[in-house]
This record gives sequence, structure tokens and C-alpha cells, in this order.
Amino acid sequence: MSEEEDTMLLLCEAYLQYNAKLHEARRDVHDALVEEAWRIAVRTRHYLTSQCLDTPCEAAWMTLYTCGHDHNFLNATSLTRAAFHRLLSRFSSFYYIPKPSTTGRPPKLRYHHQALGLVLCFYVGSMEQSTLCMLFGVPPSTLSRTLKRAEEALAQALDGYAPARISWPSPSRQTQLAKLVEAREPLLKHTFGFIDGKNFRVCMNSV
Repeated sequence: MSEEEDTMLLLCEAYLQYNAKLHEARRDVHDALVEEAWRIAVRTRHYLTSQCLDTPCEAAWMTLYTCGHDHNFLNATSLTRAAFHRLLSRFSSFYYIPKPSTTGRPPKLRYHHQALGLVLCFYVGSMEQSTLCMLFGVPPSTLSRTLKRAEEALAQALDGYAPARISWPSPSRQTQLAKLVEAREPLLKHTFGFIDGKNFRVCMNSV
């Protein structure tokens, strides 16, 4: 084999290797672009902009807060209207809402009941972010910031708050509750409460 043939073989081998690496690089770039497009799609799937939302003062929560009855409040927040306002009076001491000024935009959620309602609806309903955005009329970024601050304020408000304590009902109260349960569910006798979704570790007898 002549020197020219050796050179041609080396060039062909180098060219084939170059093409293989180029194909692999193009495939990696394509995969990266597809992955990034998928991430963007996942992020924007539940993302809502302010333009497509009602203003917070016209959102569904304001209607519920203004006109809702006890059963509406129970469904949304797990509290009656009276219990909600008792908690709200304490919550307001721990959740700061800056006053409107000429130097900056006012906060989107301007009332304490909106912040408390947001965190309670989040806990009770396990709603998706987009649903909460529509319910309160705020974009996801505002919702996330408000929810974080509201959770911290609620934790402080519940600390030492007597109505929020966990206590065992007295025998007379157990009887009253059992009658209420039986009136609603006749098959449940002598039942005054239940725990759902708990996973307690149980000790077994070794014998």
C-alpha cells in the first residue's frame, strides 16, 4: 500500500469520526432544546398573567367574603364566618400590609382577610396554583410571596391562641357531638369525632 493510499485512509477515518461526532453533537443539542421546551411548557401550563385575571377586589374571594354564608365559609376555609373573624383579628397583628404611597405601587392584596383566606383555602382545598390565582385575582409570583408570608403570620397567630388548642371534649360535650353525628349519619353510634389521613406507628405484642 502506497503512502498516498495510507493518507487517504487516514483522511477517510478522520472524516467518518468527524461526522459521527457531529451527528452526536446535533442529537445532544436537539435533546437539550426539546428538554428546555418541555420545561417551559410545564412552567407555563398553570401560569396566569394579570391581564387574564379579575382584579383582587373583583375576584371570587371578595364575593365570598362579602356575601358568603357560614356553609360557604366552611367549604372554603373550614371555619364559620364568626370563627374566621376571630382568627382574623389575631392574624392582623402578625401580617403587615404596607400602606399605599406615591413612590410605589400598592400591594395587590390590600386586606388582611385576603391573605388569611388565601392560606386557609390553600390548606383546606389543596387547590392548584392557577385555581388560587383566579380565586384571589393575583398572578403566581404574587401568590407565592403572599402565601409564604401568610403562613408565617398564621403560625405566629396560632401560637398560644386558646381557640386553636387541641383538647379532648368533656363527657357531656362528647354526648352532644355524638348526637349531632348520629343525626347526620344514623349508622354511626357513639361517635363524636374521627381522624382521617393519619399514619401512626403502632406497637405489636411480641408474644
